[in-house]
Amino acid sequence: MKWAGASLVGLLTIGSLGIGTGAVAVGFGVGYEITGLTLINALTETPIGETIDVRAQVGFATPDVAGLMIVTMDVLTHWVIPPLDPYVGLGAGVALTPPPFSTGLVVEGIAGLRAAPLDIVQLYLQARYLLRRSGAGWSAGPVFEAGLLVRF
Repeated sequence: MKWAGASLVGLLTIGSLGIGTGAVAVGFGVGYEITGLTLINALTETPIGETIDVRAQVGFATPDVAGLMIVTMDVLTHWVIPPLDPYVGLGAGVALTPPPFSTGLVVEGIAGLRAAPLDIVQLYLQARYLLRRSGAGWSAGPVFEAGLLVRF
């Protein structure tokens, strides 16, 4: 549970810093994992350089896997080619599950594309490859996601 608290504090810190500097995006998305798991995600992004962003993301599983929550922090690098913004990144976090399941460390790689139909609105498509360590050992697999970001 310490990981959960630290991850949520990190998410709030990034959001607060971004709002304070006026450079933040918040959004939501839906992800599909190939075993049939659906995740509903909330995320925030803050630029820390011209081509580097930091993202905090929280995903909640649909009722099929009650209680699963994935909390990650990622560093993304991107190349703006208006109106498109392709990106790749690496991150780490935690997969939280209630007993009898185990909570475990998550490492992920991300590749995606943002498109900006408006100045403040971006749509995104991404693939995340999650590598998870839990009491049952290592598991891995892709999650395909789509969502909406609003830039402030």
